[in-house]
This record gives sequence, structure tokens and C-alpha cells, in this order.
Amino acid sequence: MNISSNAGARSVALVGPYTSGKTTLLESFLFVTGATTRKGSVPEGNTVGDASLEARERQSSTEVNAASFVYNDVPFSILDCPGSVEFSQETFNALVGVDLAIVVCEPDIERVWTMARLFKFLDQKDIPHIVFANKIDDAAVRVAELVAALEPLSSRHFAPCQVAIRDGETVTGYVDLVSGQAYQYQENHAANQIDMPESIDQRQDSARTILLESLADFDDTLLENLLEDKLPSVEEVVSYLHQTLCDARIIPVFMGSAGRDWGVRRLLDTLIKIAPDAESSALHRGIDLAGASPLAQVLKTYISPHGGKISLARVWSGEFSDGLSLHGGERIAGLYSLLGQQQTKLEVAGPGAVVGMGRLEGVETGDTLSAEDGNRAEDLPRAPAIAPVYAFAVRAAKREDEVKVSGAMAKLR
Repeated sequence: MNISSNAGARSVALVGPYTSGKTTLLESFLFVTGATTRKGSVPEGNTVGDASLEARERQSSTEVNAASFVYNDVPFSILDCPGSVEFSQETFNALVGVDLAIVVCEPDIERVWTMARLFKFLDQKDIPHIVFANKIDDAAVRVAELVAALEPLSSRHFAPCQVAIRDGETVTGYVDLVSGQAYQYQENHAANQIDMPESIDQRQDSARTILLESLADFDDTLLENLLEDKLPSVEEVVSYLHQTLCDARIIPVFMGSAGRDWGVRRLLDTLIKIAPDAESSALHRGIDLAGASPLAQVLKTYISPHGGKISLARVWSGEFSDGLSLHGGERIAGLYSLLGQQQTKLEVAGPGAVVGMGRLEGVETGDTLSAEDGNRAEDLPRAPAIAPVYAFAVRAAKREDEVKVSGAMAKLR
């Protein structure tokens, strides 16, 4: 298999608080794109992600899980990151290597504060990100209230791109503020386009004006047109959204329910239209693409009892192949596309791909990889190490087990 032709590829991290539904969103992505034929469930313990014994017992992610698929001819690499604060280092390590982060959250005002550290990191590292308000079918508050509560957490402006359609207090669909079209949610199917309900017509006009004004803060031409009452076309709004998101200037907000596949297809379609691709992301981070020398960064290290060591790496430029010799004396012994714990062998991986590289014994998470037959690349910025909160000692119960304990500790580190 070969994924060197990654035109328009997107690498995306799913981040957010514990129980917000990140792993369920990954399952929905995989199911609606045909990457899996059966949608897994966290309570049932049969998801593609969270396949480790620890994650299944906790019903919560304990490490980064990777999955790749193709949707509308666009390759996607998704990194499902743990939400518990104990595993923040895992999440931050992954975020330095993606094009976009989707902050998955519940419309729950009382839990908003738990995302402060995450938004601060995204701000500091200038990582483009959007918000997906999940579990909208169970929401006790409106998305506008959620956005108002989120505003103090970021230096960027939150820009809602959808307005909920309600039947009483129950959400039944949404209006896409970019296209001005109304849609009705369908259980586990794509939403149906419907006529604009009279009850929401005025509200969506006001919300679309706010969205356009937010975009106009970063584009003089759009600002001039709005002052002259010239409304942009749908294509122009998409272009403005794309540019401001790629520059990490605004935070678009979307909604849905991953458990019921509500809004998931629309989210993927939107990512294709407005999310930064591999090339624009590299340029945004100052990575020189001239010459296309092989360059990658390790985002996560897996060590399994039977499969050995797998380094999950983001390819930024050039091509990596099985057997390629790297600076530092390492040689790739197996190149893999990952779908949770399932590995598919690859011959070549190009820019935008997030792949597993086998048996790089001297390589650690965060390390920069380059080909031995070229110039050694400068180290890419890595996530800073989080200071330990407390310390304790571990010793073997039996003296003859000391070597086993030290070996296990080295793998954990």
C-alpha cells in the first residue's frame, strides 16, 4: 500500500474534557466513511480506540489512539486524545503534529472551566482549532450560552457557524450560516435539507451577520462590502473561513451528536472546505518545504508485549519508506497505517500522513526524524514537559525481579 499521494490530506486531533464524547465521535467518523462496518460503543467496550485493557476498564482514553480513513477522496488521520488531566502530556505531544484540533465539549456551562488549560495551550502554540458542541440532543443549555461561557478561555473569537432548530426544547436540526440552508437531523443518516422554518428566519439572519462581522475583522475587503450592504457569496464566506482558521485567528463552532451521527457528515465536509491541509499547515509552522527532504516528528510511542515498539510519527515533508535509514543510526523496520490496534503495512508515506514506524529503539516521543542520506534536520518544536505533581519510589518485591522492574520503568518513561 502507498499513501505518498496525500493531496489535501488532513491530520486532526480530537481533544476535550473527559466524557465529552471524543472516542464516540471517532467511531462515528469511521462508520459514516465506511472505514468500519459496525459502530462501536464505549460502554460495550468494542470501540476502535480505547482498545487497551486500562481504557476499557475506565471507559475512558488513557493514551492517544490513531485511525486513518478516506472521505470524498481526502485522506484523514485522526488522533483521539485522552481528556483526563492526568494524561495532558499525551494530548499536548499529539497536538504539535496535527493540522487542526477539534475541541469536543458538552453544552454544560459547569464543565467549561476544565478546558482552560487546553485552550491556553492551543493559543500559545498557535494551533488552528474548532469547537464541536456534542450531545446536542441532550443539551440543557443553548449553544449561544456555551459560546459565551467559552469566550474568556481564549484570546481568539468564537464564531458559531450553525443555529439550532428546535421543537420546543428539543433540537431537531440546524441552519448552516455559511450557506443559509436549513437541515433536519436523521437518526444515523445524513441530515435532510428542509425549508427555512419561519420561527428561526430572523434569528439566523442575525447570527449570520455576527459571523460575517467576525470574519470582517481580518479582511478589509469583506468589511468594505458589508459597510456597503454587499453580502458575500457562499464560496467567498468559505474562503474567508478557511483563511482565518488556517491563521488560527478565529474558532468556528459546530454542533451535533456523535452518538446519533448528527452533524458528523457535515463536520467532515466542512473540514475538507475550511481546515488547513498538510502543505498550508507546514507553511503556517515555518517548515521549509523546498527540496521536500524527508521530515517527520514522533507524536506517541507504543510498546506492546508482542508487537514491540511502534513510533507514531507525523510526516511533514518528503517520503518515508519501510527500511529507510535515519540520522542517529536508526532504520525503519515496518511502516504502518493504524486503525486503533489494527496495523496495515505501507510501502511509502508522504506529507500529511500519521503513521506507525517500527522498532526505532533509540527514538523517543517528540524526536525529529530525517533521512540519513540528506542533511540532518533541525529539531521541530515539541510540547514542553509538564512538571511532576508528586514523586514516589517503586521497588521490586523480590530482589531477582529488579531487572524486570527497571526495564518496565524504562519503557514507561
